[in-house]
Amino acid sequence: MEKKAAWEYQGVTSKINGDGFDSQIFTIITGPEGKVYTAHAAYLSQSPVFEKICHGRFQESLTFEIKLPEDDPEVIRALIQYLYTGNFHDFGTIKSGRGSKGAGSQLARLYVTAEKYQLQVLKELVLSKFGSVLDPEERPIDFLCMAESMYEITPDTDTLWRNFFKSFAARLEKPIWMSKPSRNVFDYYVYGGGAQAVDMVEAICTDYEWRPRKKKK
Repeated sequence: MEKKAAWEYQGVTSKINGDGFDSQIFTIITGPEGKVYTAHAAYLSQSPVFEKICHGRFQESLTFEIKLPEDDPEVIRALIQYLYTGNFHDFGTIKSGRGSKGAGSQLARLYVTAEKYQLQVLKELVLSKFGSVLDPEERPIDFLCMAESMYEITPDTDTLWRNFFKSFAARLEKPIWMSKPSRNVFDYYVYGGGAQAVDMVEAICTDYEWRPRKKKK
């Protein structure tokens, strides 16, 4: 198993004050191929789920080993990076057209994984990066293709994502003013049905403005 030594973040600004690097180191085994990372309990414990795993009465708290076979290794890497630094690196270059779904799929997986491990602020950070990667006014096709990745993997009840999408979709040009290629893509998503179609129609008929959750003081 490939192992990434604990962690590459000793040389960067830490989110946690104090002796976070003195806490117990856990081995995290990810994906079907068992890619391995290591992380300190103090940083993992920012997630309520990992906090219970690290300090509760579970086997993992005795073996210091956490197995996540269903989680994407690169997504877990980004999640751990966020726990250490408050940020994560983007998932590569965004290609045009349907190729833009690659990075969109990774962002969508990270968004869902953040929900799984109860990291609300990370979810909002993912949305902010999603919005900064593509401007719907300048690259409408790429924006809609990436958004499709989010709709494929998030539940219809996720109002945070759906309101965010509507606020950005409202910035799309009205269909009558679109170029033919953009109009074709627009029609593909609108007439394809589903939550994305519903939200697109609502967005172009109303004004939406997405605001991240205010942090408690």
